[in-house]
Amino acid sequence: MTDTPMTPDREQEIRTLDLLELMSDRAAPVISGHLAALLAEVDRLRKALSDAADQAAELDDANAQLNQQIAAQRSTAKQLLGRVAELEARPTVGYAVWCVEQSLGDEAAQHLLDLNPDLKGTP
Repeated sequence: MTDTPMTPDREQEIRTLDLLELMSDRAAPVISGHLAALLAEVDRLRKALSDAADQAAELDDANAQLNQQIAAQRSTAKQLLGRVAELEARPTVGYAVWCVEQSLGDEAAQHLLDLNPDLKGTP
């Protein structure tokens, strides 16, 4: 780690260094090549980081939408469960026919079923 932060100004200074002024004719091209490779890697990593940040933002948006859908589905499920409980509390067709049978007799119950054939076989 270095004590000099990599500010945009410092990076620009490094990118425009004239190494021939700072070192020998033999070392400058070698160091320059390594420096160019290092700066290319910095550029690649910046791009990768930017792409990852964009992807994370997209995933955050998708996650928020999915959470809204989950909340809506839970609300619908809660309403449906309430409706099921309401329907379960009602007497069944079979119970209604039995009540008619008990109070009015078998003939009345059979007449009720004859008038409403779709009731036959329902619980």
